[in-house]
Amino acid sequence: MKTVFILCLLVTLLYLVSCCELKTHYMKDVKCCKKCGPGKRMLVDDNCEDPRCQDCKDGEYQDDYTSKTKCERQPSCDTNLHFKPHFNPSTTEKIKCQCEDGYYCMNDDDCDVCRKHTVCKPGQRVIKKGSPVSDTVCEACKNGTFSTHDSADTCQTWTICDYGYDKNAPGSSTSDRICLDGTPAHRFLIGGIVAAVFIIILGAVAVCIVKRYKWWTELPKQAEKITGLGIRRLHEDTDVEKAHHPLRQQQPEEDYDDSTPVSPTPSNMTDNGHPVQQEHGKESVSSHPETNSSL
Repeated sequence: MKTVFILCLLVTLLYLVSCCELKTHYMKDVKCCKKCGPGKRMLVDDNCEDPRCQDCKDGEYQDDYTSKTKCERQPSCDTNLHFKPHFNPSTTEKIKCQCEDGYYCMNDDDCDVCRKHTVCKPGQRVIKKGSPVSDTVCEACKNGTFSTHDSADTCQTWTICDYGYDKNAPGSSTSDRICLDGTPAHRFLIGGIVAAVFIIILGAVAVCIVKRYKWWTELPKQAEKITGLGIRRLHEDTDVEKAHHPLRQQQPEEDYDDSTPVSPTPSNMTDNGHPVQQEHGKESVSSHPETNSSL
């Protein structure tokens, strides 16, 4: 008889449990009682079928049906700890604290500490940017490249010095190569070569000027010699031509009277009024009146 009673009691309990929805109800004293909905809490559990529920306060939440008389507190996202502020948080779900820009949290579901993102220093580059749940990943610049500021996305290649430029400072992972317009020794060498070429050109010009001056100075003398020699040869050629010319050999030279004609005057006139013919080779004697030797 006792066994039968126990079996009947178990069957009854199983029936009641199967009829009570566990998400929205709960069992109390073999009764299926109602729960309070999300965002609310139960005041007193005196009325099983119609409990009194109250809304959760600010900073509290209830994300499911409950028979509890207290709401859960929202996480404290303190801005002084580099969390983003939350305005009017929900009472039906738990908020997630998020770190402000430049910080990240390792545990995304329950973030309680914000860590600062790693800053890639000069000489490094960023290969993976930080996120709210992961840190920044840096990489050192390879040989021949450099970066000069924090959080550089890329490393720049060293400058290649052109021909005629020397490396004044070698490049490093944090600075570029510096090129200058030749070293002092190089500049002195170039200056010496230029000076030597200039002196050679100046000497050549001076020699040309001296030679030209001598040539202009001796030109009249040479011209005079050439002219005299030409005239002498011209006379010689003329004499030879005269000597060998046939007409010159046949015709004898005539005597020419080079004497100057004398104008008729009473002294060289005859009594008949004809001029006196004077023989060649005799000097003309002018007639003078005789003077009276005796006075």
